[in-house]
Parts: sequence; structure tokens; C-alpha cells
Amino acid sequence: MGTKQSLEFNGMGTTIKVEVITDKTSIDWKTMMRTWFATFESICSRFQRDSELARLNQSPAWMIVPIHPILYDVLQAAFQYAAKTDFYFNPFVGSILKNMGYERPFQKQQPLFLEYKENKKSGCSVPSRKSISFFPNQKAVMKHTDEEIDLGGIGKGWSVDQAYRLLKGIGIEQGMIDAGGDMVIWGGAPRKIGIMNPFAENEDIANFTIGAGAVATSNVLYRSWSVRGRRFHHIIHGQTGKNPESDVVQTTVFASCASEADVIAKILCMMSAKEGIRWLNRHFPKAACIIVNESGQLLITPSVSRYVERLVV
Repeated sequence: MGTKQSLEFNGMGTTIKVEVITDKTSIDWKTMMRTWFATFESICSRFQRDSELARLNQSPAWMIVPIHPILYDVLQAAFQYAAKTDFYFNPFVGSILKNMGYERPFQKQQPLFLEYKENKKSGCSVPSRKSISFFPNQKAVMKHTDEEIDLGGIGKGWSVDQAYRLLKGIGIEQGMIDAGGDMVIWGGAPRKIGIMNPFAENEDIANFTIGAGAVATSNVLYRSWSVRGRRFHHIIHGQTGKNPESDVVQTTVFASCASEADVIAKILCMMSAKEGIRWLNRHFPKAACIIVNESGQLLITPSVSRYVERLVV
């Protein structure tokens, strides 16, 4: 059966927790996990000046740029989801976030956001379908715009999916990976997971029991800040380049993989709760969600029963 082993460390601006059940004492899976998440962040973070993503962002448009295979793969996944979501999810929002003051990793206890720079180019001119070309044989890309890329809407989920594949690849058949609410659970053993109350961080607004699946939660309150009386948050509507106006405060999404759940959770914060559920049913009918609106009400899709064994609210 194996024994339960756990690991907790900081990475990608959050706390990463990994639990496994294994009898493979000869495998150093903990070093593997630390190394993987550190490697991913060093390649794909726009906050690290020497990262591959930072280098790509500073490269001129219309030039073929060879990039690390990990960045290539996550960029390709990001733009596939962008196309699938009609660019509600849009990776080319890095410049917009920087102009809003989001230039360093978010730490709630430190006021890092000091200046807002009006971006006259934002709005309907946000880059979309023809913004990047991929060259698979060279693992290279060509940007068709000077706007910068941000992978905050998919990066954590994608990295969790890859971490899961790494652990499965060494024969670990049961476990959980949680990177700040982006989770993969596998193996079938029931686990009780809490959904944070967005209005009271130390409380759960609901909890569920799940044996296998992927979960991601997005919240417009936690990563938010004010500059000269003007409030901003980290979710950018990919079609408008602006913070969306919505009655949604928090979304928890269940899907086949963490990257998909991550993307959907962001998009459901961009529209009203009822509109979001209709959108989800049209575009990702196999996914499910729990939405918290500004009144504290929970809207739950019936499809949650595909993933959750028990839900308590």
C-alpha cells in the first residue's frame, strides 16, 4: 500500500504542497518536485529579469526567437486555450498588468504597486489571433506585437499538470499536488478539500470530498491593489484589456486538468455568475464550477457531481 509522505515549500509566489502514497523509498520525489517548480519559474516567470519569458518579452516583434522547450510548450497550450475561449483568456496582457502597477510578485503584506500608467493602446486593440507564430522544428516563436506576454492565467495549472505527470512517470499512483489552489488529485482515495471564504480568509465557505480530478480557484479580492484611490486586480479581460466588471468574487472550477481549470476559473470572473455558467456549459460542458458572488451566494453547476463525492456548504 505504501506510506503517506508530504512536502511543503514556497514557489511561484505561493505555497506548494505535495502529498503522495508510495512504497518507493529509493526515489527522491521531493527533490524532483522542488527542482521542477523552481525550473518552471526560472523559465516562465515574467517577474524574473533573466527568465526565458522576460527575454522573449524584450525581443523585437517579427523576429524568430528560439526558446526553451518548456516555455514553447506552455505558450502553445496558452494560445490553444486563447483560441478556444475566443480570447477571453489572452496571454498578451503582460504590458497591461505592468501599466496597472503589477510589476513584481504579489505579496499581500507589502504595498508593491505604487504607480499607474495609462495605457492608451489597451482596450479593443489587445492582440489576438495573429499575435504569435510557432515554429515547432526549431522550438521557436515569432511575436507579431510588442505587447508582453503574461502566463499568470495558466502557468500554475500547467506546472501542476506536468508535476503530476512526473510523479506518475516514476510510479507514484496516489497523491495530491496543490500550488496555491491549483490542484491535481489522483489515485481514488477520498480527500476533503476546503474552498476559502473570499470575505474571510481563515474560513471555508464550502468543502468537498474528491478522489480524482483537477481543481483551480480564482479570486478578484486577494491579488488586488489600489493606486491613488483606483482599485485594480490581476484578472484581465482578454478582449478588452481591462479589469472586468462582474458580480463574481471567486470561482472554483473542476476540469480534466489543472491548466484547463485555471483558464476557466479566470474567465468566469469576467462575466456575471449566470452568464458564466451558460458560457461554461457551451464551451466546456464536461467542466463544473462553484461561483461565489458579491452577495456571498454560491452558484453550483449540477456537473459538480461528476467530480465531487460530497459537497457541504
